[in-house]
Amino acid sequence: MTSLTDPTDAAGAGSAPPLEAPAPADVAGLVNLRDVGGMTTADGRRTRPGVLYRSEMPKVGDRPPPESMTWPPRTVIDLRSAVERGPDPHPLAALGAEIRVFPLLGDEAAPGRHTATSGAMEGGLQALYVAMVEHAAPQLAAIVDVVGEAPGPVLVHCAAGKDRTGVTIAVLLRLAGVVEENVLADYAATEQNMRGVVRRLKGHALLPGVSDPKRGRELVKTSLAAAEAVIATTDAHPGGVAGWVRAHGAGEESIRRWRDRLLA
Repeated sequence: MTSLTDPTDAAGAGSAPPLEAPAPADVAGLVNLRDVGGMTTADGRRTRPGVLYRSEMPKVGDRPPPESMTWPPRTVIDLRSAVERGPDPHPLAALGAEIRVFPLLGDEAAPGRHTATSGAMEGGLQALYVAMVEHAAPQLAAIVDVVGEAPGPVLVHCAAGKDRTGVTIAVLLRLAGVVEENVLADYAATEQNMRGVVRRLKGHALLPGVSDPKRGRELVKTSLAAAEAVIATTDAHPGGVAGWVRAHGAGEESIRRWRDRLLA
């Protein structure tokens, strides 16, 4: 398995940026938004730009991204829980985006087994990611069906665009054959954006206890070991990641269409 240097894994949680560190003054727009185009597959192809975006949660009043990105995205995959979403419509719905909701944490992700993912949140990122892959596998497979059919571009987001989004994007990229090194590099790119993300998440429903330095460090760091565990788990299926998503409900035609859409 490809491995990149992970400062937080090597030096411990204390090396992550402190939650109180200065954030960019201008956070009126998405700060963790990016297009995953331009990544290389094992057979030498590349992912197309303008097909799959990832970000933290959009907010009412956000300025639009650069003109190089089609905005609003035609389809939005919202990975947040009902508590996080609250009663108000999704900010991008008013702009014409179709919103599809697939909670990846809590009892909405694994009915009757909510303690599996909520408990894993206390065990660090690797435990959390493995729990998501195990207990939210049907949701991840259903997302494959959506991205294979839904109008694009498709935006995938959770709250910070780091953990749930990171797991989902890793599955989608690996399903298309993107090499592990590119998947890990894209995941790790989020950490440099986390100060701005935390500023934007002030008052968010799932941020109790961030005054605790340990919890704060966990909030802003990434873990390549955790991302590698996601890839190892899905790749280990006898049919690879395609076999893994099929086993949890994704259709063969959806997988084919997703690969055709994403790859140039």
